[in-house]
Amino acid sequence: MTADTKAKLKNTVIAALFFAIIFGTIEAFIYGIAYAAVAAPIAGILFGLFMYLFVNSRKVKQQTALTEEDQDGVIYSGAANHFKNAEAVGGKLYLLTDRLEFKSHGFNIQNHAFNIYLTEIKELVFYKTLGMVPNGLQIVLYNGEMEKFVVNNREIWKAEIEKLTKMV
Repeated sequence: MTADTKAKLKNTVIAALFFAIIFGTIEAFIYGIAYAAVAAPIAGILFGLFMYLFVNSRKVKQQTALTEEDQDGVIYSGAANHFKNAEAVGGKLYLLTDRLEFKSHGFNIQNHAFNIYLTEIKELVFYKTLGMVPNGLQIVLYNGEMEKFVVNNREIWKAEIEKLTKMV
């Protein structure tokens, strides 16, 4: 099992548990604990299954794929969210020999492709999403702009980017 597959499964389980807890709490207040004790686990399992199928769907993979000529230059890649205004736009982030490239899937409000050339990167900073989840990677550019991403294995992302930026 690859690291990306493990990360997807882990995120699916966490999302399902989080959904089940929130859903169960709301259902307990509305219908009582007995109903919530049955409905919440079922809803969590269904939500987790839906999320896993969505993330691994052929449509999402097609929409977030790079062109064939760029595929040879991929050093590291993985599912990611790019914060654009208030939306965490879902897609895939690629580290290539000269740039980071983000491609969103079509199920977002703000679909976009986005490049950051490695020569533009001043600093990489970790942050916690929602102030508690350690999966954020902020990229500070020399022009003062900051781009935020939610990624799996952010330590690997940082190490791989730093290896390449020292070479540039």
